[in-house]
Amino acid sequence: MTGPLRALLWCAALALAAAVVTYPLYANGYYLALGISVLYFTILATAWAMFSGPTRYISLATVAFFGLGAYTAAVLGETMPWPVVLLAAAGVGALTAAITGLSTLRLSGIYFVIFSFGLAELIRQLVIWYEVNIHKSVGRYSSAR
Repeated sequence: MTGPLRALLWCAALALAAAVVTYPLYANGYYLALGISVLYFTILATAWAMFSGPTRYISLATVAFFGLGAYTAAVLGETMPWPVVLLAAAGVGALTAAITGLSTLRLSGIYFVIFSFGLAELIRQLVIWYEVNIHKSVGRYSSAR
């Protein structure tokens, strides 16, 4: 790639990054929610492709790790500073993924798919049980600061 083309690509990438960063400042509520949804579905699709593409395994547990991180952010976001919340959320998701990965190394084929689906359902049911029986609510709202 030549120098001017590389510089042009860097400028385009910086302009796109600036647009994404400033988007919440000028978007109304609907378009802000739409932008957030597009971003998190992009993250989920990328995470799924990074695992399933090279390994050819179908994992349905990606959403469980993402959901645990989001739930951690919602719970801790009420009392802690945002950078600490983000680190904790990423840590909980990564730790759960690592433990799950190490414990399922010998599964393959349909058994891996069934396990990953079961794990996602287990985590979903545990969070719902905790929210209803312990926290006495139906859900939480996570807001970025």
